[in-house]
Amino acid sequence: MKTLKTVSAVAAAAIAISAVSVTAGATLAVAENPDPALSSTAGMWMQKIYVPSEGIDFGIDPRELGSLKFTFTPQTPEDFEGAMGGAVILSSGPTLSVDHNWPQANFWGVYDEEHEIYGRDPENDANPIQIENEGDYVYSLTLKVDDTNNVQDDAYADDSAYVQIALSEWGQEIFTDIEVLSLELFDKSGGLIATFDGNGKFTAGPAFTGASEQAAAPAETAAPVETAAPVEETPAADTASVQAGDVQAAAVSSKGSPDTGIGDVAAVAGIAIAAFGGIMIARKRK
Repeated sequence: MKTLKTVSAVAAAAIAISAVSVTAGATLAVAENPDPALSSTAGMWMQKIYVPSEGIDFGIDPRELGSLKFTFTPQTPEDFEGAMGGAVILSSGPTLSVDHNWPQANFWGVYDEEHEIYGRDPENDANPIQIENEGDYVYSLTLKVDDTNNVQDDAYADDSAYVQIALSEWGQEIFTDIEVLSLELFDKSGGLIATFDGNGKFTAGPAFTGASEQAAAPAETAAPVETAAPVEETPAADTASVQAGDVQAAAVSSKGSPDTGIGDVAAVAGIAIAAFGGIMIARKRK
């Protein structure tokens, strides 16, 4: 006999907000063997594409990006409820710039009728991006690059430039971790530019040969000096409140990397999830 389990959107949001306050979303599997250009945590998978201050340059011109695609799977498919949500982020700019920094596109829930997973309502999903089915328990998220999140010429040319792409997760999927399988980058005509695997290894692209090794082992110079990380300077009047959808640059990492934003993702996660008000999370089980 199959039992239909339904959780109201209000209850789901309450659970999610409680979980986020403690874990900031703890359902992404941490990469086992991450490339030096990958930051992998339980709440965020972030690939650095172009950070000249760290010697990271895969020969990709991020100004030519037309779209990017994350592919992922639940590690324990039989326990997957489809209750995952978060944002895809294309972050770029000079480290002290406030323009085009952390524009995010939210998503919520997996709808997979074949496996009786009803984590979102496809007919009423108004989120900027939606999870699509790619195969047996394999799903994807595609972000279009336009004038709201593109990489600007002045940002790319700045000495403190950085370009990084992140999948942030703050859902309530507590029964299985979600494993990132790949990140694919496409140009404006839809042609494939580059591919990174779940460990952030550069597996295809214009400068594939030796690119990951170069990023992993920069040339020996004087003893490395830790530099101050980018800190977004926000006017005092803007710090009094945080609006849903705004993710500011967060605390500095110990490596002097561009801001990951993970701390502030947690701050807005509850608001973002609560905004998914009309969604019913249901799952039929044997």
